Amino acid sequence: MKRTILGCVIGILWAVVGFHGCVKPGELDPRVVAAYQRDMAAYAPSERLGGAQELGLLSPAPREGVGPLKIEENKDDKGNVTRVARLSLEDAILRAIAGSPSIQVVSFDPAISRQEMIQAAAAFDVIVFGDASYDQGTRQRYATALASRTDERSFRVGARQLLQTGTRWEMTWGATRDWDSRGLATSATKYEPTIGFEVAQPLLRGGWLDFNMGRLRIARLAEKSQLEAFRSEVEGVITEVYRLYWQLHQARRDLDIQRRLVGWSQETFKMVEGRVKLDAGIVQVKQAASALASHKGSMVRLEKVVYDVQEQLAVLLGDPQYNVMGKFEIIPTTPLTDGAVVINVADQLLAALKHNPTLAQGRLAIEAAGVQIKVAENELLPRLDLTASTELQGMGGSRDKAYRGLSSGDYASYTVGIEFEHPIGNRAREAALRTRKLERSKAIAGFQQNADQIAAAVKERVRQIQMTHKALQYEREAVAAYRAELDGLETIQKTRQGGMNPEFLELKLRSRERLAQAERSETQAMVDYNSAIIELRRITGTVLDLPGLKLSLPNK
Repeated sequence: MKRTILGCVIGILWAVVGFHGCVKPGELDPRVVAAYQRDMAAYAPSERLGGAQELGLLSPAPREGVGPLKIEENKDDKGNVTRVARLSLEDAILRAIAGSPSIQVVSFDPAISRQEMIQAAAAFDVIVFGDASYDQGTRQRYATALASRTDERSFRVGARQLLQTGTRWEMTWGATRDWDSRGLATSATKYEPTIGFEVAQPLLRGGWLDFNMGRLRIARLAEKSQLEAFRSEVEGVITEVYRLYWQLHQARRDLDIQRRLVGWSQETFKMVEGRVKLDAGIVQVKQAASALASHKGSMVRLEKVVYDVQEQLAVLLGDPQYNVMGKFEIIPTTPLTDGAVVINVADQLLAALKHNPTLAQGRLAIEAAGVQIKVAENELLPRLDLTASTELQGMGGSRDKAYRGLSSGDYASYTVGIEFEHPIGNRAREAALRTRKLERSKAIAGFQQNADQIAAAVKERVRQIQMTHKALQYEREAVAAYRAELDGLETIQKTRQGGMNPEFLELKLRSRERLAQAERSETQAMVDYNSAIIELRRITGTVLDLPGLKLSLPNK
């Protein structure tokens, strides 16, 4: 009967362990962006060609899968060589995706959260333990001069585990060999093997899944939140690549316009200066000279803008060729788009509510706060633990006899108990529960605030797209009008005698200045239009849905 009871206990133990099994931290996210994040975390930090205090630190090493682009060498009339790299928008995005330092930095956060998930799941792993001791001593016997010597050797091995329900079990096997020199009527050497099993189940506080799985569930939500933050950074970097690419396009276009205007100013100055003996006075000459100097100053400032934007783009790309140590000019080859797009505001709002990374993180924060509330509600309960244990013992003057006694099951003991604990007032845990509820309310309020702000940003971007496209049409009309004006002045200059006087030359230069300004305004409108389109995608969280972009994400 006793053997049957013991067998039932052991069978129930292994059935429980087998049912719960090994708790997994969570499945890997199968999405493309998650695979890309794991690839970046494995690759980052990118290899650099120099040490921490060498210029090579600023030069990333080439990365497999990203081929080099051709760099042309152009010579001017004076023999100066300019290295020119032609970069398409697609190539710029590919290089940013492959090596952007900003993306590399945030790629570690989901990987760190993954390890925290594993740590939380490891709380349910089986723990194997053991100990051994050796005790030898000499003791004086009472009322006699004789002394006795003792020699005790013991060891114990076992396993224990915490289950998801809060159940804690422990099984041990131990053996003791005891020798006493007094040798009385029995043998001086005794063997005592034991097998023990203990189990404790919290019935209220500390029990069941909501409490014991809380930490792991929060860790899983944290990993999802970090992955959303990673996606937000990736989409932000791609948006910034678009913005800087268009800005570089604009800066180079503005510089070309300004150089042409400087050429016109030089031509005007020479013409005015050549008419000093006819009808040009010192005032007209100085006006032409000041206009030329002013236009040259603007040209120098625009040259700086070109290099500043080019360097910002190079830093963002983190490419072996396009980095801050590269000595060449980057020429954008992808033209700006001017086609009208049809946008439904309601569809864009729904897309933002569904895909925006900030709102996705907000939903995860609310869910995590709900898990915290369940844990706090469990901790508010009294502690009521059911405990049970059993032990089999054997003893004999030899190992065989001792283990026969153990296997017989004749020497078994059983213990069942219950423990109760509850603090009077329970103020600390009640305050903790109120705190968790307030935190969840705060998370909901923050989520709603972000939703309102994102909705307002979506509508503002839609208006910007619509207004900038209308403004672009007006800017083009202005450019056409100023060109017609300049063409008219050119015709007058060719057909009308006396058309080359200083007043006419100044009028023509002002017309050219207005045309240059209108052309710059047209370029600005096109850049604003293209930037607004990609910015709307960033707010709605759909940048990665751009055609062909997911195929560019490297993943293992």
